[in-house]
Amino acid sequence: AAGVVMFITYLSNFDSLQRTVDTYYERQRFADVFAVLKRAPSRLEADMRAIPGVSIVDTRVVADVALDVPGLLEPASGRLISVPSRGRPLLNDVFLRAGRWPEAGRPDEVLASQVFTDANHMVPGDPVTAIINGRRRRLTIVGVALSPEYVFSIRPGEMIPDNRRFALLWMERRALASAFDMEGAFNDVSLRLMPGASADEALAGLDRVLA
Repeated sequence: AAGVVMFITYLSNFDSLQRTVDTYYERQRFADVFAVLKRAPSRLEADMRAIPGVSIVDTRVVADVALDVPGLLEPASGRLISVPSRGRPLLNDVFLRAGRWPEAGRPDEVLASQVFTDANHMVPGDPVTAIINGRRRRLTIVGVALSPEYVFSIRPGEMIPDNRRFALLWMERRALASAFDMEGAFNDVSLRLMPGASADEALAGLDRVLA
């Protein structure tokens, strides 16, 4: 009897967790296909939307930077990810846990990943300094967020996550593009596919467009 109860409890918990995961990814519009590149003009978005099976295309600017975090003796690392100046991302939307969304026209406002803020005891309103193109730039955390794209966030090249020394930061796209000479361009793209579409065919089409 105890074994049957444990088995049923396990199955119920597993089903509940699976439904939670699926709901989270669907609500935050998690993409099906991703690509990272050096630089491409924004005019290619129309060509990517024309790839058979593709329903949504969302381009971004992404850059890795060094961070000066209060309380840390050595530099931390951060990944700056662009978000629209107005509205929400078409794909891979972040979930706001605390604070607010960065306001348009305020280029130094960012969202920060919750694991980073928790590890460093930071809250909305706290500053963090980023080294952007060789210049120190003071950023203000205005919100704490979760992302379906970075459920497990780890610094590139490492095996074990270090939440104190690796931050995900979301910044207004115009500000981020201007800082890295990416106006009218992108270096990261996500695609959502139509039901039943082939991911392999979409990848092949994406490779042809970005070649």
